[in-house]
Amino acid sequence: MTTKWTVAPSREELAFLVEAGVIYREAGNFQAAFDVFNGVKSLCPTYDFPEVFLGTVEFQQRNFDAAEVHYRKAIELNPRSAFAYAHLGEAFLFRKDKENARVHLKTALSLDPLGDFGKLARRLLEMADRVRFL
Repeated sequence: MTTKWTVAPSREELAFLVEAGVIYREAGNFQAAFDVFNGVKSLCPTYDFPEVFLGTVEFQQRNFDAAEVHYRKAIELNPRSAFAYAHLGEAFLFRKDKENARVHLKTALSLDPLGDFGKLARRLLEMADRVRFL
């Protein structure tokens, strides 16, 4: 006999888990951050935000290709994810691909012109305009 578990965490519980993952990531404990964000992904398999957070862990380790994979999975789950598009644009920018960075950052900005992810995209677009790659 197989037991099927169902867990429906509240928004507060999810926020707590995400915050724990962010703290681990910022402290450089990348494995713990991966574990937490993968746990959140297991709890919310149809949501885009766990994939974005997994991508940010890869990004902080300078694994831009792996980060891109997570951001694209997030976009598959939610094609209107300004959160994912802003971070995807950032990954392209750090890979010195301004053209693709601008495309994704402008998409994020159009999806969230007044919100936090639009603001992030705007700042990254400004940075792209100022940065010169050798």
